[in-house]
Amino acid sequence: MKKLLIYLMLFMVSSLQGQSLNEYLEMAAQNNPKLNSTYKLYLAALERVDQNGSLPDPTLSFGYFISPVETRVGAQNMRISISQMFPWMGTTKVRKQAATSLAKVKFEEFQEEKSKLFLTVQKTWLSLYEIDEEIKIYEANLEILKTYEPITKTKYESNLVSLADLVRVQIQIEEASTALDLIKLNREIALGTFNQLLNRNLDTEVNTGLVALESPQVQPENDSLKMNQPQLKAAKEKVLALEYQQELAELKRKPNIGFGLDYALVSKRNDVSIPDNGKDILMPMVSVSLPVFGKKNKSLLNQVSLQKESAELEINAIESRLSNEWRKTDLSADYAEKQLAQYKSEIDKTELLLRVLTSEYSNANSSFEELLLTQQKLLSLRLAEVKSKVRLQEVNFNKQYLSGFHSNPIEP
Repeated sequence: MKKLLIYLMLFMVSSLQGQSLNEYLEMAAQNNPKLNSTYKLYLAALERVDQNGSLPDPTLSFGYFISPVETRVGAQNMRISISQMFPWMGTTKVRKQAATSLAKVKFEEFQEEKSKLFLTVQKTWLSLYEIDEEIKIYEANLEILKTYEPITKTKYESNLVSLADLVRVQIQIEEASTALDLIKLNREIALGTFNQLLNRNLDTEVNTGLVALESPQVQPENDSLKMNQPQLKAAKEKVLALEYQQELAELKRKPNIGFGLDYALVSKRNDVSIPDNGKDILMPMVSVSLPVFGKKNKSLLNQVSLQKESAELEINAIESRLSNEWRKTDLSADYAEKQLAQYKSEIDKTELLLRVLTSEYSNANSSFEELLLTQQKLLSLRLAEVKSKVRLQEVNFNKQYLSGFHSNPIEP
């Protein structure tokens, strides 16, 4: 029940940010050069479907007799032939089906590339969010440390504390300021990486104004791995294409049949008067290919059969790997949730302790070193809490990727 309430609360928060992140994903799908390159390969494979569904080009030949061949009705001067070969019945259809399956393989490879890109965009975006949250925490920490300095200085001037306390707080302020500057530089690197994925100016700002916790916008199940995951769909289409290749290899044992027409131009004889003098020759033709090299066809069948077995084993390997990765994401989610609960409890208690120590130090001579250590512990806890929130959101993004949720059609 507690987990359900967390999901409902997070859904309300996440729905506010969904459009922003989705816009970045669509921008990446439109602009990323590598994804566009993969999509072009799919379009190129699609063109092969029509190519494989067509008959071979007809053959037209022309011959001119340098020394005319004399016949009873006259001399043959030239000859024109046209012929068309026809594959065995069903060959063209199977060839087209094989090309269609191979095009589908390319499409699923494009979908997989898109899913990987989306996951990379999401994780890079989460890195930016994490850095922005850390910047806020470091800034708040620096402001608190700065409030300690005048208190300590006043107490030192009144001989209530030693110079060591004043030096300690100044060191802590300097360290906090340096850490803040360094993380801001790190943000510039992450910002450039994110914008590179969207193929736009590296300095373009990114909106990360949200709470990055697990969102139930999609709750994919393990079964969806076998239905929507592009890697699996591509492997299955590859097996189907190889089955068509097996049919084609069997059809290669059948002959191809050709039909043609020969036309010969004949000159009239002037020395005699005979029937059909100078009549041109028109000769229909039929040709048949002879698939006599059985060893070659048998080798081709063995090759395709081995390729199919390899593709089927690849499906098993992909299913096993995806199931294992899904299991790891579930365990990571449980781990992150327990960490979040622990950090929240520790933060509440540490904040209470810090308020007590601050009050005691302002009104008495309690240990200033303990106050600083408690402040640093609170800083570490808040940073760790942000990392756990990010890890929990990464789990959701990983599940979307593993289940093929990202493979909804968004074309470049």
